[in-house]
Amino acid sequence: MKLLLVAESAPDSGAAAATERRFFYAPTVSRADNLFRGVVLALYGAKVTTGDDRTPWLTRLRDDGVWLIDLAPYPVNKLSSGDRRRALLEHAPARTREILDLAPDGIVICHAPTFRALALALVAAGAPLLHDEAIPFPLGNFRARFAAEVREAVASLGLGVPSIVAP
Repeated sequence: MKLLLVAESAPDSGAAAATERRFFYAPTVSRADNLFRGVVLALYGAKVTTGDDRTPWLTRLRDDGVWLIDLAPYPVNKLSSGDRRRALLEHAPARTREILDLAPDGIVICHAPTFRALALALVAAGAPLLHDEAIPFPLGNFRARFAAEVREAVASLGLGVPSIVAP
């Protein structure tokens, strides 16, 4: 594995969960897929839109050695900020061990609270974290900054060439 992306958790889709499962590896891009959009923009310089088939992009990510895991194994986005922070901190030791077992060439943490919960443990364990500061989550107004910072972080791995746009 070349690059491991670490996100917070799969989102709680609420009432839509039965009909619209939202997570990074879902087959179709939904309007709320900010992380997927940000990653594709960062690594390939391409914009994906709602309704797009993710399969070609997911295949390309896999073939390029890019994988994503979540720090928390269950949705935390609807928890209070304190409960959310505690959930991330609670799962950091186990995820650190799992990340070390995966042995990626590089790691990018894709969310500031997740960075605060996990980065010190990864660095202390000698894991190859590719950035020293939190990268903002790629909501629409931060997507370009997310893409630029991820691109910079992964440059040493030979990833993040924005001129390549087709899957």
